[in-house]
Amino acid sequence: MNKYLKDIFLHLDGIAMAPIYELINTEKYNYKDSITITSAEYGDYVFILFNILKAQNIVREFSNSDNEIIYKWTDYGKDLFSKNSFLGIRDYYISCINILENKDLDSESFFKTTNSMLTIYKNCILHYGQNSLITKHIEGAMIAPILIYYKYNNPEVDIFQDILNNRKDDFLKLFLIANLINNNTLTDKGQYLLSKSYAYGVTDSYMRTFINLKDLCFNPDSKGCIDEKISNNSQEAHVNRALNVWGSGKSHTTYFKHIDKYVIDIFNKPIEQQPKGIADMGCGDGSFLYHLNDLVRNKTLRGTLLDSHPLLLIGADFNKAALDETSKMFSKSKNKPMTVLADISKPDEYDKKIKLKYSQDISNFLNVRSFLDHNRTYKKELSSIQYNFKNITSNSFVWKGEKLSNYVIQENLVNHFKKWKKYISKYGLLVLELHSIEIDKIHENIGRLPMTAYIATHGFSDQFIIEYEVYKECLDLAELNINEAYEKLFPSIDTKMISINLIN
Repeated sequence: MNKYLKDIFLHLDGIAMAPIYELINTEKYNYKDSITITSAEYGDYVFILFNILKAQNIVREFSNSDNEIIYKWTDYGKDLFSKNSFLGIRDYYISCINILENKDLDSESFFKTTNSMLTIYKNCILHYGQNSLITKHIEGAMIAPILIYYKYNNPEVDIFQDILNNRKDDFLKLFLIANLINNNTLTDKGQYLLSKSYAYGVTDSYMRTFINLKDLCFNPDSKGCIDEKISNNSQEAHVNRALNVWGSGKSHTTYFKHIDKYVIDIFNKPIEQQPKGIADMGCGDGSFLYHLNDLVRNKTLRGTLLDSHPLLLIGADFNKAALDETSKMFSKSKNKPMTVLADISKPDEYDKKIKLKYSQDISNFLNVRSFLDHNRTYKKELSSIQYNFKNITSNSFVWKGEKLSNYVIQENLVNHFKKWKKYISKYGLLVLELHSIEIDKIHENIGRLPMTAYIATHGFSDQFIIEYEVYKECLDLAELNINEAYEKLFPSIDTKMISINLIN
């Protein structure tokens, strides 16, 4: 493992933690005492906020009832807020949103807020040292948008020459202090982080959500900045979807090779036993579907029979920007996918659209998807079935400003998979999924995986990531099977943050 990969994981957590530090700082709590969290006094997203603080060992849970939790500050939490001021982080995020969306790095407001962030960063170094957790968090929050700017908006620009020749002194100081530049060149750290800048894309795409944390967590009437997830101009209010698609598409390619075995196996079967093609729900930028298309064409029996048995492709997504990116991905390919706007939570509607538009049935396809089931829409359903869960998630969940119980989320996932069952029974569902780990274990794994970043981005945007054991039990209760021959877990069997499974 590259020695700077740990820095990236800490940076990702820092993107989420930095605005939380400022929010807690400005609320002026008495850090010597406990704090009681109730639904009546705060917005329900505050339960997610304090779950994150608990995961970072800033608070510990003292007592818990239905709508009230008492937390006590740890010694680390008291020390953190007694020595530091974090004012200016929200303003910096606002200016970063502007430079990433308007592609204008010369904005005066950006340089002004960068100077404020640099002050916070240097104070953290002074109090805790260059390699401390808090310093790494602020470092990540500060440099990630800049690295993304160069790689995402201006990949042809030489970052070092641009910073050296065209940027203000504070900007250059930032890169010098963070050890990204030295002796008139990028350092090894600078080169590595720049080459992996896409890894920051998904977390930074949620800066729109992070600038609304005060309203989300401390306004009891707030329904969230993503009340309908789509604004009047068809743009998602909570996330920069284009940046999210770019970051996730680049990052997820790491896992694609682990899926290859099953895809090769099924498309090497006798032709009459093969699916018509591959249907990717939540296709994003199309990179997953593109990879599978290339794999089948070049490494399977089906690839030799394409004239008589063409490989049909379906790319479905909730967002038009994603479908546009998929079209770009396949712009030079002879085998272009059928595309359709569709919601993972409504498989019947998805199937109906495919039948009307393309005269195809998704049950005749190998269904695939990556990191999507946790982003389903929630709808309260009346059901006579009561599930007896052996495992209960430790995460917290909110949907449109209303706290949901862990049981309700797990029940919802079981019913969600039941809706898909008739469409995946024939050829299966090949799925990559993101999971949380137990909240009490996150602190033990800081720097080994960016779990805090995930529970923040997903929790504040009404998404439902759960532990792998809980996920498997929900599949079992939906009467679906996991083919253990194709099961893969990352980063390890003991710490299950990402899973790959064949389900039918």
